[in-house]
Amino acid sequence: MYGTKPLSLFKSYPEAASEPPPEGQNSGYLVLDDAPDDDSCTDEACCWGTCCRTRVWELPFPQNRVLTVEYTKRSRTYSEDVVFVPVPDQPLASNRYYVVVAKGKHNKKGLVRTCSREGEEDVTLCCCCVQVKDAKPRPFDPTDVYQQMEVVPHRRGQFTARAVAADGIPCFFYGQKYWLVYFASKPKTFDLGLAQGINASLRSATKLAGAALPAATATTTTMATVGKWYCPFFLVKEGDVAPHGQMNRSVFYEVTLELRWEPVHALSAGGGSKLTSKKALIGGSVVARQESTGSSRRDDETYVWFRAPATRRRIGLCTSVWERMRWEEYRGGWVDEVDDAEKVAAGGGDSVLVERFVFKRMDGSVAVAFDFVHLNKMTGEKLQDTYSAYADC
Repeated sequence: MYGTKPLSLFKSYPEAASEPPPEGQNSGYLVLDDAPDDDSCTDEACCWGTCCRTRVWELPFPQNRVLTVEYTKRSRTYSEDVVFVPVPDQPLASNRYYVVVAKGKHNKKGLVRTCSREGEEDVTLCCCCVQVKDAKPRPFDPTDVYQQMEVVPHRRGQFTARAVAADGIPCFFYGQKYWLVYFASKPKTFDLGLAQGINASLRSATKLAGAALPAATATTTTMATVGKWYCPFFLVKEGDVAPHGQMNRSVFYEVTLELRWEPVHALSAGGGSKLTSKKALIGGSVVARQESTGSSRRDDETYVWFRAPATRRRIGLCTSVWERMRWEEYRGGWVDEVDDAEKVAAGGGDSVLVERFVFKRMDGSVAVAFDFVHLNKMTGEKLQDTYSAYADC
């Protein structure tokens, strides 16, 4: 999951690109072009400002814009519209990106440019030179290092790329010296805002405030958004929707962490006494169950899948994102234990702390939400001596 930083920060303070990514696995930063929309024709436009085609002169590349990569050889020009998504768990200065096709025929849109591999049939020797047949762009695979490219700057405004994998060969024309980058467009699905990750102080204060109030009052007065991130579309799979269809709807998902205190009886399944420590809600309201692993499908190994029995809708979350959420919850004191659920139900506590991760498309609709019930964080005199102090988390 990604926080955001403005592009203007790196222009005024280039050293910011060398800062480490946020704490936690699968973390990184998206760079937002924060120039005014009517400021596209500047002294950095092509042809000395005579047209509104603005060059990108320096790294890092922004993520809230489609970019056109252009390479000219002799009299022929090659170009492609793409989105450069930073590889997580790396500083932006590493210049490592997933290059996602943003426009193309044969449903290439939404696929990731992939490097060829030395020794494969795509690489052959002919007339004492190496000929490389480009690997086709493929759906995102978090385990495939050949989908990662390092962009190498040359002179100002000129770039080339090399494979992160030691035996990888970037697809033509990304490995050529040198190509140019232009701003292409800014669709509504790229309308990203400020995202600073977790607000630890607000999270702690909201927990303490809710713990001191009666259940009915706490539920209505202590709900707060305590974290915000963005997640690229390829880390979330909406059923059998193809990458190009998913990218058309939402290139990024807004991820928020909401905290609230909920009456214990409202969380009991079917009105009974059974409680669970986590729950998935497709569309934000339809309860879904986690599917068992062990399928022969490749994406079942790299994605955690949830299915709603009532609607048969499925949604998959990249394993790294799922583990990132669980890490954030463990850090906040969440305990995934069935025994605790039975204690809460039997103990008659008033309300229990619930934290919800919500994945929203750029049109504001909810794709999926995940409730993490902190069964060791509750109000009620009967169980006060059983659970740790709220301030500890």
